[in-house]
Amino acid sequence: MHKEAEEHMADSARTGFSFTKLIVSDVDNLYSFYNRVFGLVEKARVRQGEGEHELDEIIMGADEAGYSSPTLVIQRFPNRPIPDRGEVTLGFVVDDVDATVEKAWAEGGSVYRAAHAQPQHGVKVAFIKDSDGHLIEVVEML
Repeated sequence: MHKEAEEHMADSARTGFSFTKLIVSDVDNLYSFYNRVFGLVEKARVRQGEGEHELDEIIMGADEAGYSSPTLVIQRFPNRPIPDRGEVTLGFVVDDVDATVEKAWAEGGSVYRAAHAQPQHGVKVAFIKDSDGHLIEVVEML
C-alpha cells in the first residue's frame, strides 16, 4: 500500500465494524462487478508477499466515504485454493432492488431468489450471486 493511502486510512478510520474480506478467484473481474452493480470504488490495492502468503486485494467502499464507512475487501491468494462458495452472504441496501438485479445480471451475476416484497418487514428482497458465485442479499426499504 502506498504511504499516502496508509496515512489517509489511519486518519479517517474509526473503531468498530470496519470491513469484510471475500476471497475470490479473480480480483479484477469481481472489482468490476461490485463497481458496476453497487457503485463501490477502489480505495486501495495491495499486492504483497510471496509463496503461500502472496496476496492481491482491492479495498472498496462508497465513493465519498473514505474509510469512515465499512469497506468490502476482495482478495486472492494465488498460491492457495479458493474456499467453497457460500461461506458468507453479503448484504446491500439499495434504492431499487429490480434495477440492481438487472445490473447484476448484465455484469455476469445470477439470480438465486427473485425479488419479493415482505411488507410485514417493510422490505423488498432479492438474492443474487456475483460473477464468482458468492451470495448477495439485496434489500430495498418499502
